[in-house]
Amino acid sequence: KGKNFTMEQVQRGEIDGTFGTGATVWPASIVLLKYLELHLDKVKGKKVIDLGAGTGITSMAAAILGAERVVCTDGVESVVKLARQNISKACTQLEREEEEISKQCGCIETQYYWWGSGSIKEQFDTIIIADCVLPKLYPIAPLVDALDELMKDDAVAILSYEHRHFEHYHPEDKFRELAKAKGMIVKKISADELDPVYSVDDIEIWEVTKQ
Repeated sequence: KGKNFTMEQVQRGEIDGTFGTGATVWPASIVLLKYLELHLDKVKGKKVIDLGAGTGITSMAAAILGAERVVCTDGVESVVKLARQNISKACTQLEREEEEISKQCGCIETQYYWWGSGSIKEQFDTIIIADCVLPKLYPIAPLVDALDELMKDDAVAILSYEHRHFEHYHPEDKFRELAKAKGMIVKKISADELDPVYSVDDIEIWEVTKQ
């Protein structure tokens, strides 16, 4: 049975400097959560961390899909606050319809995290990242450092990546280069493994594992 909840977004948050890009539900977030819905083994019963979580929609999805624990993080304090508010409101909405959802909502926590800072000491089974390989706005190296810090040896990081032009280098090539230097393997998921409705040609799903 599908679960319906709402996420507040802030228009122009990335333009007026208050929220960066984190206050919008971008298409790549939807592609990612629909991929997780088709591949429950990636999150069910797992300890999950969401990097650059923005509105919190992918964290909320991971909890609904049965994650044991979800840590929803962002590197902008105002966005962390927005995600916390969104998750609280969504849980209230869902609990009205289904009491059992309270257990799943109780597994989510939100916190500030700057990629690669070492401020989160534990490691996770699954890392989810929606539309954050975006070097025009965010350097790629700290994101790869964060994966190296946070992934257990047998963990998987699942990223949605939208193709965008960057004049200095190709973002995918740079991500692969940096990941390889950290002993990671990047696998592009074939289109037939994605949701047939919630997928588009310019958005990919990658899975990253340690060698």
